[in-house]
Order: sequence, then structure tokens, then C-alpha cells
Amino acid sequence: MYKKILLATDGSENAGRAATTAADLARELSSQVVLVTIKNNPPSQSRMAKANFDVHSILEEDAKSDIKNTIALFEQDDLPYTLKVAIGDPATEIIEIAGKEKADLIVIGSRGLGAIKGVFLGSVSQKVIHHATCPVMIVK
Repeated sequence: MYKKILLATDGSENAGRAATTAADLARELSSQVVLVTIKNNPPSQSRMAKANFDVHSILEEDAKSDIKNTIALFEQDDLPYTLKVAIGDPATEIIEIAGKEKADLIVIGSRGLGAIKGVFLGSVSQKVIHHATCPVMIVK
């Protein structure tokens, strides 16, 4: 049913619960999981210079640090996953990556690290629900 699950994660507590749910689904359905983490701002120029302007490697390094518990969860259970990183509006990037990856399901926490900001601007999960072309599961 769900061959490819996109897990949007930022390392927050709610995202951890969403990761557990996505891992359980992947295990039960033999699904592949795409871990997606989005940064709002680009890395500093000094970090980019040190990395020879390889922004993607910096984003991956930051993502692996931010979501190390999620990665550990998938690796300890030998669940197949890929990691995708991007810079921009989280909801927009999640929806775009879900389309490119042909995700059958998006799993996302109800609130991430920007919970207070979400009260004023509308949460990422709400935006994803309204604009995604596939089913979205929000985990509290």
C-alpha cells in the first residue's frame, strides 16, 4: 500500500514520535523511507568556505547531527532509508521532495522545533496537509 514513506523530521520530540510511527509502518509494510530535514537559512559563509562551497555536504552533516536518534532508530532495525536535505520553507520543500520521490505517504509530527512560530504562521504540518498530493499522517 505505502511503498515509499516520506518522514519529515527536525529532531524535535514530536518528530521523534513520528519517526517511531514511520519505522513501525516501514517494518510492517516493507516500505522504503525517505528522511527529510529542512533548514530555514543557508549555512554561514565561513562554513561554506571551509567546505569549498559544498552546501549539500554541510546540510547533510547538520541533518545527521540534528536527527541522529532517528537515523539510529532506522539503522538498528536495518530499515532502508535515504536522507534528503534542503534549504527553504519547510512545508514547501517537504511537498516538493514528496512529489519528486513519488512518496505514497508523508509522516510528520504535529509540532516541530518552531512551535511558537507555528501558532502565528500556521504549522508546517497544517500547510503540508493542505498542499500535499498524497496522504499525510500527523503524529502527536
